[in-house]
Amino acid sequence: MPPYNAPSWKNLVESLTDDAEFGPPAQKDRLAAVEQSLGVPLPLALREFLLETDGLKADYGSGVVWSAADIDERNQEFRGNSGFHSLYMPFNHLLFIGDDVGSDQFAFAIHADGIIHKNDIFRWEHESDARSWFASRLEQYLDQRLRKD
Repeated sequence: MPPYNAPSWKNLVESLTDDAEFGPPAQKDRLAAVEQSLGVPLPLALREFLLETDGLKADYGSGVVWSAADIDERNQEFRGNSGFHSLYMPFNHLLFIGDDVGSDQFAFAIHADGIIHKNDIFRWEHESDARSWFASRLEQYLDQRLRKD
């Protein structure tokens, strides 16, 4: 469950959008495999989110929060794609977790010790390779991505 006494991640998302598509809960061993594969522990909020719903599609079908399998696969792709090395700054200090309909990606920052110490989420803009702060925690990220206006 999310911090701050929110009833659940799904309830939070449903309060923000009408087009949410949730995955089934992730298994703890799958999350451990992702952490092992990527060499970084998942932030607690992301872990709790994935244990409640293994991925969230909304905002015209974009992967607001990817499934554990997609987090693993896409991060491996970003880190291992040799074509990216000549186009972009390295991605090994980012843990990508989702995208938007414009193909920008969202990520937690991995510190030099291989740990995610802060809950901040950054946007990576693929056209310019810009990396900019987007939200101070997962709840704020969801709010900014999904809020009904």
